Amino acid sequence: MEMTIAPRTHRRPSLLATLGLAFIAVVMISCATPNPNFGRILTSIVVTADPQKSQNGQVFTATGTFSQAPFSAPVPSTPPYSGKFFVDTTATNQVIATIVTSGSGTATVQCISGMSGTVNVGDVASANNGTPTTVTGLAQITCP
Repeated sequence: MEMTIAPRTHRRPSLLATLGLAFIAVVMISCATPNPNFGRILTSIVVTADPQKSQNGQVFTATGTFSQAPFSAPVPSTPPYSGKFFVDTTATNQVIATIVTSGSGTATVQCISGMSGTVNVGDVASANNGTPTTVTGLAQITCP
């Protein structure tokens, strides 16, 4: 019994198939770009008042301590942390000061004309640890 083997023909991949594979490779590489905040957990926030007052009020800075480098940095106001400044009026039961501007890690707080007292100024942000845990830091402003 004699066996015959059919000759193999080599087919070149079509241009469309080649472009398709190249596209898939590019998408996979771009999806593999690591998130710089992956696993970087916010562990604490310290809010401090700038000793120099601006013409619009007192400037406060929120500095976070993180589990990965950079270990100390301004608290971002963008996801995954979404830091947000606030003025706590629960102790005074009245609005003594208000936030007039805020950015990533800073806020300007202004005393309301005719009001006096001391209130807490704080920043709250997500810990970025896979839970709804938030981290808060506080400072105070005293209005004349």
